[in-house]
Amino acid sequence: MPRTAFNPQVHGFAFANSWEFEGEERTHLRRVSARYLPLGIVFGAMLCGPVGVILIPLGVVGVVTFGLVGALLIPLGIVMARRLLERHLAPGYGLCGGMCFAALDFFHANHPPPRGENANDQPAPGTRLRSYIWRRQLRSLFSDGARFMVWLISLNYAPQAWPFLGGGGWLLARSRKEWQKLKVSVDGGRPVPIGLVRAAKRVYDNHQVLAIGYEETGEAHGTIYVYDPNCPDRESTIDIQFGPQTFDGQESCGGGPPLRGFFCEAYRPSDPMGAVE
Repeated sequence: MPRTAFNPQVHGFAFANSWEFEGEERTHLRRVSARYLPLGIVFGAMLCGPVGVILIPLGVVGVVTFGLVGALLIPLGIVMARRLLERHLAPGYGLCGGMCFAALDFFHANHPPPRGENANDQPAPGTRLRSYIWRRQLRSLFSDGARFMVWLISLNYAPQAWPFLGGGGWLLARSRKEWQKLKVSVDGGRPVPIGLVRAAKRVYDNHQVLAIGYEETGEAHGTIYVYDPNCPDRESTIDIQFGPQTFDGQESCGGGPPLRGFFCEAYRPSDPMGAVE
C-alpha cells in the first residue's frame, strides 16, 4: 500500500474548509468563474466532437454542433450557456484548493504549518495565512478551472453517441489515465492535489483534495487516501471503481453526490514562509 510521508494530523490544517467570504472576494471568484465559462465551453466542444464549433453572439457563448439539424440547435446553445453561467456563479465555494496547495507548500518546505487549534480556528481575513490560502486558491483555479468546466460540460451536456462520445464514458477513460499519474506520483513520495468531479451540474459542487496514498485492490477497484480540508485532522478515503461505462467514487468525508471522475492538478510549489506570523 504505497504512502507518502504526508500526515493530515501533522502536515494538514486543524481548521476546516468553512469560510466567510468578503464582498470583494466573492466578486473575484465570480470573475474567475466567468473567465473560464467560455473557455470551458470551447474546450468541451473541441474535445467532445470534431464537428464542434462556437457561436458568440453579443458576448454570450453557445455551443453549436453543426450537422443535419445543426441550425435548430443554435437557440439551445445560447440557453445552455446562460444556464451554466447562472449555476456556476452561485455562492458557496470554499477554499479547498487553497488549503491543499498551502499545506503541500509547507510539506515541501519541511516546515510545520500554522495549523490552528480546532476545526473552527480559521485565520481571520487580513492575516498572512488567510491571505496566503486565498492566493493559493486562486492559483488552483487559474491552473485547473477550465479543466473542471470541460469535465462538467462533457458529463452533463455532451451527447454520448459518436462522434461526441461525452457523458460518463468520457470521464471514465480520462480518469483511468489520471489514476496512473496519481500512482506514479505517490510511488515517488509526492502527494498530489486532485480535482474531484461529482455527479452534479454546478462547478462549485466539485471539490479538491490532496492524495497522499493509494491501495489497488483489483484491476477496476482501489482506494485513494487523502487529506480532505472538509474533514480536518484525520485521513479520509475515496473508494473508486472503474465500471464498464462510468467511473464511481465514494468519499468517506461528506456523503455528497458520487464521483464521476478525477484528475491530478497542475500544482507547483510556492514558498509559504511569508504566511507565518
